[in-house]
Amino acid sequence: MTQMFSSRGPTHQPRHDGVNTAAHRGDPYRDAAKLSGPAVCPDCQASYHQGRWTWDPAGAGATPHRCPACERSRDGLPAGVLTLSGVFLAGHCEEIMRLVNNTEARIRAERPLERLIAIDTGGSGAGGAADMAGGPLELSFTGTHITRAVGKAIEAAYGGSLEAPYSDEGTVLRSRWHRD
Repeated sequence: MTQMFSSRGPTHQPRHDGVNTAAHRGDPYRDAAKLSGPAVCPDCQASYHQGRWTWDPAGAGATPHRCPACERSRDGLPAGVLTLSGVFLAGHCEEIMRLVNNTEARIRAERPLERLIAIDTGGSGAGGAADMAGGPLELSFTGTHITRAVGKAIEAAYGGSLEAPYSDEGTVLRSRWHRD
């Protein structure tokens, strides 16, 4: 691989695949610059201080600013989607969902921007466990790390096959877990 150098340092070859790199780069829900001071999310009460969102109480003078996770949830645009399917799911749906909820709660406690947005049962009904066991479940998340972590937790506990390919930054991670 050849690397080109100019007087200003290394340069990269332009893309020839039709992707507009300026629009393609980054997560649209990530703030372009750090917030200037402490902030608090009016929806979830997460606080922003020194460049990080945490669950610590907001400091005095914190300004209201919706966190990226609440923005994604409000817009219904997940960063990751995990689809669960297979015959095994029908017989073990409740225990799998307990694992999902426990894993999500543990990760959310450490990383406030990583959360479960919704569980889609494919429009099969009111959303109870009996409805969920009838077909594939689609879990949407605010982050790619939690999407992959929940999938790996299910695979570790119940076997089956997990497909969790890495996606380009700014695109939705689409993962699938299946067990017959």
